[in-house]
Parts: sequence; C-alpha cells; structure tokens
Amino acid sequence: MLRLNTVLLITILLLSISCKDQSATTKETSYKITGNVMDYEGHDAQVNIMGFFVDPLFKGSIDESGTLIIELPNEFNKTSQKAFDDYNSLSDAAYELSSIGIEDIFSPLENLTISNPDVNIALAGKYYGFETYEDGVRTGRIFPGSSKEFITYNINPEKHEPIKGHFYMWLYCDGKTSIRGNNKLPIEVNASGEVIKESTREYNITLKKGWNVVKYTVIATEKDSNGIEQVMKSSFTTEENYENEIYWHYFQL
Repeated sequence: MLRLNTVLLITILLLSISCKDQSATTKETSYKITGNVMDYEGHDAQVNIMGFFVDPLFKGSIDESGTLIIELPNEFNKTSQKAFDDYNSLSDAAYELSSIGIEDIFSPLENLTISNPDVNIALAGKYYGFETYEDGVRTGRIFPGSSKEFITYNINPEKHEPIKGHFYMWLYCDGKTSIRGNNKLPIEVNASGEVIKESTREYNITLKKGWNVVKYTVIATEKDSNGIEQVMKSSFTTEENYENEIYWHYFQL
C-alpha cells in the first residue's frame, strides 16, 4: 500500500511539473527594446509607450548618454483599450477612440492577400516614435529610423520632399495574420482621368499574436511632371533582426 501511494505521488508530481513547463513555454513574455539615441541632449528621462489623447504609461527610460531601454508589456491590446475607454468616458472627449485594424496601419489594401483581416492591432507610442518626459513634463520624442531627415519627412509629408529611407514600428496583434502582394497608388492623372504615373507598395508581412516589429521603407523616389518629388516604390516588411541597423533620433521640444 505504501509503495502504491509512493507511485501515485510521483506520478502527480511529474504531471504537475509537466503542466508548469508547458505553461512556462506558452506564456507570453514582454518585449524589450534597447538602443542608443543619437545626439541626445536631455537628462535622465522616462519613456511613454502610449499614443494620442490618453494618459502616459512609462515603461522605459533614457539616460544622459542616450542609452535607451523600453519594455513593452504583455496584452498591450487590453492596456490600450482600457486607456481608450477611460478617455471616451470623459465629458470633454473630442474623439471616439477604439482599437485599430489592419487597414488603419497598412492602407490601402486593394489587391492584397490577407489571411485574417479581422485581427486588432495596438500601436506602441505616437506614430512610430516615443515621447520622453522629465518630472512629468514632456521634453521630446525619439524615433527609430534611417535618418533624421527621413523621420522629419514622415512626420510632416506635406512640408517636406520624400527621400529614401526606413522607419520601424512596434505592433501588438491579438491574433495571427499575414499580408502579401502589392498595390499601386495614382501619382499623376491626365485631364481624361487616365493614370500616367503610379507608386508601387509591396507587402511581405507576417504578424504573430503578441509583439511584432514592422519596417516601412521608401525604396525609390522620382519627380512628377510638375517637378514635385514623389514616392515611387515603398514596402512594408516584418523584421526579426533589426537591432544592428536601427538608429534612434531625438527631437527636442
């Protein structure tokens, strides 16, 4: 009888350990971003990972030398939705905030193959950058991209000519999906409505549940018949090993 009880106890322990191991391997982990901000001119600061109109959520820091650490939390879609709900409940809310989908980030989607178009996405930061705060006061923004000039163009495309380059963004996805193919955007149209020149955008994206790094690249630019520089070819791609080529740029307020 004692031997039988011992066998049962060992079996229960093994099952318990197996379940714990399985839970540990399937449990989602937070996502850490590290880097060095070029030409950083501030003091030790906190980094806000939230977007427009909602209260800041500080999950990162940058020191006087520009060393950057950001830790994006698990289930960021739920964190974002709660922040949206809190804002929407305000009597003076100017907008109705809600979770975003594929079209909000990757539009236009014509002629593309999308495996799961109904996933929701939470975008870390504002646009694709992050705000810095010192003692509760916003001091600037940091952006991951190929050059400061490229970032400047993408922040205000109406005021600056496009140039070749790339930037990164961090997306939390509540499911799996992929986006493949390319589409074309009219650049020039003649008096008869015929398209004279088109801009091509390529998509090679695989999003997993959890955090994803996506790279947007302007591959080629060209002047139109009015002498205005236009983006002629661009792409969205999923990135895995981006650390060695990323540059962080600081814009002080």
